[in-house]
Amino acid sequence: MSSRQRARLRYAVASAAIGVSLLLLSARAAGPRFYKDDPLAADNDTAFDASGAKPRNLSEGYDFLVNQFGEPGDRRQMRAVNINTLDEVPDSSWFTNRIGQRSMSTAEIVRGPDRVERLDIEEWIVTDDKGPAGFQPGFRAVDARDTRPIGERQVYQLELDTEKYPDLATSAEMIGTTIYHAIGYNVVDTYLVNVDPRKVRINPEATVRDASGVRRLTARDVEEVFKLGARNPDGSYRMSASRFVEGRPMGNFTHFGTRPDDPNDIYPHEHRRELRGNRVFAAWIQHDDSRALNTLDLLVAANGKSFIKHYMFDFGAILGSSPDRRAAGFEYMYEGKSTLAGLATLGLKVPSWEFANYPKDLYPYVGLFEGDAFEPERWKPSYPNRAFANMRPDDAFWAARIVAKFNDEAVEGIVRKAQFREPRAADYVVSVLKKRRDKVVKTWLNAVNPLVDFRLAADGTLTFENAAVAAGVSSAPTGYSITWTRFDNATDTHTAIGGETTVSATTARAPQGLETGQFAAVSVKTLHPDRPQWAEPVRAYFRREGGTWRTVGLDRQP
Repeated sequence: MSSRQRARLRYAVASAAIGVSLLLLSARAAGPRFYKDDPLAADNDTAFDASGAKPRNLSEGYDFLVNQFGEPGDRRQMRAVNINTLDEVPDSSWFTNRIGQRSMSTAEIVRGPDRVERLDIEEWIVTDDKGPAGFQPGFRAVDARDTRPIGERQVYQLELDTEKYPDLATSAEMIGTTIYHAIGYNVVDTYLVNVDPRKVRINPEATVRDASGVRRLTARDVEEVFKLGARNPDGSYRMSASRFVEGRPMGNFTHFGTRPDDPNDIYPHEHRRELRGNRVFAAWIQHDDSRALNTLDLLVAANGKSFIKHYMFDFGAILGSSPDRRAAGFEYMYEGKSTLAGLATLGLKVPSWEFANYPKDLYPYVGLFEGDAFEPERWKPSYPNRAFANMRPDDAFWAARIVAKFNDEAVEGIVRKAQFREPRAADYVVSVLKKRRDKVVKTWLNAVNPLVDFRLAADGTLTFENAAVAAGVSSAPTGYSITWTRFDNATDTHTAIGGETTVSATTARAPQGLETGQFAAVSVKTLHPDRPQWAEPVRAYFRREGGTWRTVGLDRQP
């Protein structure tokens, strides 16, 4: 059975687990829990040719209505279906493990997806308008010095800060792109550039879409864009330049269901851990604009076939930079009775978020971004997101561990990359990112039994780590209650070895008798008087390979 076939089987089993117990039992009987190549480091989700997929574009109105007032996707509270046997997200066309799985230097984090250190383009040719997405004015352009035909040149999307909000959106774009790349999402490399309007020309074939339809883009259209921007003293305009990556644009992906014309898209998006866990990342950096319209599917050709690669983009509205929306992160744009009550009382009923304290002397340089009133578990995007709503504590734990990897030096380096021209604004953003990071980590690392990194040495020494204690967000427990079993992989059954023991440290000795089997398992409860949820056991599985034990499985059930 191939890895891809196994992935399909695992999803079928997971989907059937709620309400179809007989099917679950028969599926388990069909094969062992662990295969020779477990745990899978990569999901081969480019196996099937997707060249038959057709471009699609979701309207902003449709996306809002279907998520705000509809009931899209599968609402069952089931375990994420695209995780491997170690309870981790494998690399795929959606996600590539970076800071969560390996050490990254501050320099590597800050560089992000950038191909060059500095984008050295002084003259531009506008090729198109920027499209309808986002509130930042801008256009698409290529390097005027490039001698290739216009259609063969590298395209960039240029967006500027509005006059009322200098540095706001461009800084947010840089910070969001850098953070999401380090986490593991697909993003496009983005640079800060100063564009001189006198060095901007227009391709005669450039078009713009407006109320009258599609027409030729004119010099006046470009002038109107610059009129909205914050002008530098030398007459240039600070803009973000996002490189168009290789591939054919196929529109947006939703946070529920699958893409019918993509044969590789087998996992409902609302049950993908990297999309569920994105609620944690979005809450950290106030990415309330995390919706389908800020995603992109690209059809990529490789090895004689095509597959769809999934991108996150347009971070210009993070850090509270959505203009004048004080409720961002606290409420949906429409909250039903709460919204209607506010209208009925003509605003006399003041919601609690109105009392959030923002630095008036720094706004609008840093936006509506703060850390004191921020409550991670109550954070909300601008309107409902089915993947976010399906997030379970184990999904949030996975994401919080990644957030914890962004140390103070990394946060400071990321904000420096944004090149705030107001030093106090940079200092403030750094302080709030740290405060919100610490709240995120404390909230979600403590929500489940936080044991990780199980290892069983050849001499029978077991070691593991308490992620919450290691991150400094919890006191040490009083002990760990440990139970060992010999595991039969073919029948998925356990045979107890020895009795339950309690240790005070994150190390223990395996009992005699495990060495006679190919698989062993250990179940550990964490004993803490203030954290009853830690008593839910975490079970680790080990497979004997020669004279050593390899960790092949981890069950962390909320």
